[in-house]
This record gives sequence, C-alpha cells and structure tokens, in this order.
Amino acid sequence: MKVLNKKRLAFHASARRLAVTGTTVVAALLFILLTPRVFGSAFESLQTASQQSRDAHNAGITPHPGARLPLNLEFVNSHNQHVRLSDYFHKGRPVIFDFVYFRCPGVCPFVEVGLMHTMEKMSARLGSDYDVITISFDPTDTPAAAADKKAGYIAVASPKFKKALAAHWHFLTARESTIKAITKAVGFHYVFYPASHTYNHAAAIYIATPGGRLANYFYGIHYNPADLRLALVAAGNRKITNVFDQILLLCCQFDPYTGKYTAIARRVMLLGGVGVVISLGAFLGSMVWWERKHRTEKSEGSGKV
Repeated sequence: MKVLNKKRLAFHASARRLAVTGTTVVAALLFILLTPRVFGSAFESLQTASQQSRDAHNAGITPHPGARLPLNLEFVNSHNQHVRLSDYFHKGRPVIFDFVYFRCPGVCPFVEVGLMHTMEKMSARLGSDYDVITISFDPTDTPAAAADKKAGYIAVASPKFKKALAAHWHFLTARESTIKAITKAVGFHYVFYPASHTYNHAAAIYIATPGGRLANYFYGIHYNPADLRLALVAAGNRKITNVFDQILLLCCQFDPYTGKYTAIARRVMLLGGVGVVISLGAFLGSMVWWERKHRTEKSEGSGKV
C-alpha cells in the first residue's frame, strides 16, 4: 500500500512538472509569435504619429506680407482658356484668392463656402470693388473639374449673388511648376500622399493689392465680414471706403501672423483724446454762446424800461 501511494505521489509530481513545462513552452511560443506583431504594430504607430507631426509642421503657411505675386504665370480657367494671373488684376480692385484641390475630402469645401457666405454679407461689391480667384494646387485637376466645382458653389449661393459669382469668381488649374511658383511666393506649403492621392495642407484666404502684392492673410474657414472689408479697403488704396472705414483703419492694424486686425493702443488713446477735446470745446463754446446771448437779452430789456 505504501509503495502504491509513493507511485501515485510520484505520478502526480511528474504530471505537475509536465503541466508547468507545457504551460511554459506554450507561453514561450505565444510570446515568440505575438511579440513581433505587438511591438511591430506599436513601432508602426509611433512612426505614423511622428510622420503626421512632421507633415503638420511642413504643411503650414509662412506669411510673406508685401511679397510680389508672379503675375506672368500661366493657368487654365474653368472655361478651358489659357490665361495669365495678371488677367484677373484690374486697376483699383484688390483680389481675394485661395488654394484648394477639387477632390479634397476635408477642409477645402469649407474654405470656399465660408468665403462665399462672407462675401454675401459684405457691403463691398464683387466685380466692381474686388475679384476672387481659386487656384488648384493639384496638377492633375482639370478645367472640367474646376467648372464642376464652381457650378456647385454657385448652386448653393443666394439668388442675388449668383450672377456676380459666375462672372467674377475664377477657378484656375495649372502645371506643377506653376503651382510651386505661386505657392512659394505666398508661403503656402502642403504634403502629398501618393497612395491616397490626398494632401495635407492649411486653410486660409489671401488678399492682394491691384498691383499684385500680398497684403493680408485670413486663416481658417470662417472670416469676419468687417475684417475682410477692411483688408480690401486697405489693399485697394482706400478706393472702396467711407469715413467709418478710415477711422477703423487708423485705430487698427493687420497682423499677418494671426490673420486679424488688432487695436493700436497709442492711436486709440490719441483719437479718444482728440474726441474728448473736441467734445469739451463744443460744450464750453455752447455755454459761452448761451451766456452772451442771455446777457444781451437782459441788457436790451433793461434799456427798454
């Protein structure tokens, strides 16, 4: 009986050792098989995140305020006509322009719709006060695609604005060398992904003077109508303006690095001081006039008695 118990104990001990050994072997095999996938996936994720960070840095905007645009560059418009950039710059009329690509699944349509709605709210008149140009930075975009995009935006515009958009919102395509020249001039940078045929790029609109110099940048997809009008007034040498615009331009200065107008404290204080002095002078003058008139009436009344 004792011998049988010893054999049973030995058997159970051997079974436990075998189970532990088997478990260890299976765990080791699983570790060997799964480790490259786990760590490989993690490594790939880190690589992707790093690449996206680099792309986001490279696909930005470097402001070049005052830069001269290469107006001699050749494009093809939505009517399949060969044109020069200078064809859209007219005396006294500043130009709003932006960069998109027509197959963009992301921000490009929002830039265009945001610009269109802002133009609808401005008192400045498209075609007589300013013009608009949209340039595709994808060299594979065609004039037909440009025409389709333009028609799509005009279709959702307000009825009273459709005619002006059709005549004075110009959609242009170009060769890669032309695209690189114009984007370099304004500091617009983008990254191309061949596998998906998409681009990483920033969102902005630009204001140019009638002579073809870069005046202002507005970043994002929403643009303040008052700020955009002021930018057009300044870029157009104040030919589309009124007294209120002139006062605002005296008090504000455009910052191309933020894309916003900021108040100039010294000018605001100076104009405020001038306003106070004028108001005080007018008040004192009216008081003196009233007093003199009152004295004259009294003296005339005394003389009659």
